[in-house]
Amino acid sequence: MLRHTRNPLVNELVPISEFWDSEKTVCEVKAIYKRITGQSAPGFLNKADTDTAELHVAEDGSSCLPDILSELVNKGENGSLALSALGGTLYYLKQAFLDETLLRFAKFESLPCSDFCNVAQKPYMILDAAAMENLEIFENNRNGGSSGTLYAQMNHCVTAFGKRLLKTWLARPLYHLKSIKDRQDAVAGLRIMGFYIRSEPLKIELVSLILKSLGVSIIWANQPMALEFRKALSRLPDMERLLARICASSEANGRNSNKVILYEDAAKKQLQEFITALRGCELMAQACSSLCVILESVESRQLHHLLTPGEGLPDIHSILKHFKDAFDWVEANNSGRIIPHDGVDLEYDSACKKVREIESSLTKHLKEQRKLLGDTSISYVTVGKEAYLLEVPEHLRGSIPRDYELRSSKKGFYRYWTPSIKKLLGELSQSESEKESTLKSILQRLIGRFCEHHDKWRQLVSKQQYWCSDGASFVLLTGPNMGGKSTLLRQVCLAVILAQVGADVPAGSFELSPVDRIFVRMGAKDHIMAGQSTFLTELSETALMLSSATRNSLVALDELGRGTSTSDGQAIAEAVLDHFVHEVQCRGMFSTHYHRLAVDYQKDPKVSLCHMACQVGTGVGEVEEVTFLYRLMPGACPKSYGVNVARLAGLPDSILEKAAAKSREFEAVYGKHRNTSDEMVVFIQNLIDVAANLSCHSFDSNLFNKLQHRARVLLQQN
Repeated sequence: MLRHTRNPLVNELVPISEFWDSEKTVCEVKAIYKRITGQSAPGFLNKADTDTAELHVAEDGSSCLPDILSELVNKGENGSLALSALGGTLYYLKQAFLDETLLRFAKFESLPCSDFCNVAQKPYMILDAAAMENLEIFENNRNGGSSGTLYAQMNHCVTAFGKRLLKTWLARPLYHLKSIKDRQDAVAGLRIMGFYIRSEPLKIELVSLILKSLGVSIIWANQPMALEFRKALSRLPDMERLLARICASSEANGRNSNKVILYEDAAKKQLQEFITALRGCELMAQACSSLCVILESVESRQLHHLLTPGEGLPDIHSILKHFKDAFDWVEANNSGRIIPHDGVDLEYDSACKKVREIESSLTKHLKEQRKLLGDTSISYVTVGKEAYLLEVPEHLRGSIPRDYELRSSKKGFYRYWTPSIKKLLGELSQSESEKESTLKSILQRLIGRFCEHHDKWRQLVSKQQYWCSDGASFVLLTGPNMGGKSTLLRQVCLAVILAQVGADVPAGSFELSPVDRIFVRMGAKDHIMAGQSTFLTELSETALMLSSATRNSLVALDELGRGTSTSDGQAIAEAVLDHFVHEVQCRGMFSTHYHRLAVDYQKDPKVSLCHMACQVGTGVGEVEEVTFLYRLMPGACPKSYGVNVARLAGLPDSILEKAAAKSREFEAVYGKHRNTSDEMVVFIQNLIDVAANLSCHSFDSNLFNKLQHRARVLLQQN
């Protein structure tokens, strides 16, 4: 993974005790899932949760593992190493009390570039750190910011989770042909309805096609409606993170255990977040429902699936109605506490019923005392903290039974607690305490009930064959310095990414077979602090390409071999190009200033020679002046016109004139040596033929003498 991520943070873990082996990892995962399934008794982990986690239950029912982890157990050494890597990750998460939180909602999948995922199962194109960096997908190479990047150009999202989803789409373009076509059909369907979608992708996997792509620069025929729609959605909080926090807080373990008593401010904040989440879900559901009217006008199966309640669109109206009827959202948000309506919470209803029964008994007792003492003016009063004091007129004091306890008095009245009142008050105090305790935990119970449907909330927020070209698979690109070769390479790679994301491509027409991985090597950089020179860094990235590229990959190599001498660089460039063209047989683009490569591959049907067009004129002192046309043309370019770049950079005319003269001199010498080299090849081949004849006992002395003479001439020329 170090080769697939950019500048990763590395935490050193002690083997076995911290970086667990496969056996310990499996035991820990089983233990966690046993605890999770054991907590399903209160109703939190229902069937949907089990399906989401993809649990595999053993025949004896004693253990459970997600399907992919069960497969890794039987994958031999590689499977053990993968499980051990998971073990190190789980140990790290455990220190942060996040292991069970994440595993509860985890969905495992094989890394597309691993040996555990075959081609048919790869859902996404792979873009490693080098490709993202060289293509400037998220960060530019100037200052590391987002200005000028592909993400910046496409980002018109109005929600935080929409921006995050857009990044996910760009980092993981689709690979399966059907998925790409379905997404494109959905885009076309939206256009039919009067939407105009710029270049932003639409995730065809649920309603985030509409909701999370609120960044997709939608313009309706009814502009005010469109503006109001986007304005309303822009007020949404980061629902993705909010739902994650709420579901994490519902767990009955660790730091979020129900036994933990929250400070008042913390409890009030949690309640406000819960209400915010409810309102956000309600708003998203309303937005989706309002878009269902488009179904009459489109043919896209994906759009029909996405916007049909109970299919791609989760049917949550009854669930939201339950929470809407459960308590007053406004009052709860203002007061910081939930007073549930009748029938919402059985525990609270039971506690309230018990309190009412005791209060009814006190009322009945008052009537009995009035009858006993013969005075209907007797009543209950509260003085300070003492409630249900029986207030009796002074003239009845002689009729008061001895077991009445005098608590206080005022002019003309005495106040008592009867034995029955004292008993009932004790029961009332206990019942009210139970009621208050139940009231304090009502929030956790409601959140738990809310999280029983976490799969639907996440679905609401986040929803959304191979190359067979018969022509040349590789483009060998030459042309003048600054002629646009590197830009063309980037443009093609970005166009492929856009196409497989499902977005518009800046082209009149665009046909391709899905690309499983893009490899990009361009620019000169080093990792001096890691002991890697510019050339070593260049070849290290090339080595990864050579070992990982498949027939369905796209390779973009820009001036490979320029970090060393001309002969070595050209030899390496030609060897790498030959391997990609004839061994891997993938698609690719290879820009170079080694013009000898164009000569060597001019008759290879698998390589197309192209160049960036330019016009060349003569300037001061016979210094060539080049006008860049930025147009891709067939055929090879004979020169790189590097002196022209020196002119553009402002070097003095005297230097330019000397450089131009030296350039012409070098070209003459290079041409002579190249011709001599060709003759040497013929000579060596003839020599090989003579040697073969010697082995056959057939020796031609005249041919041998001619070869001897030719060798002397070649030696004199060199």
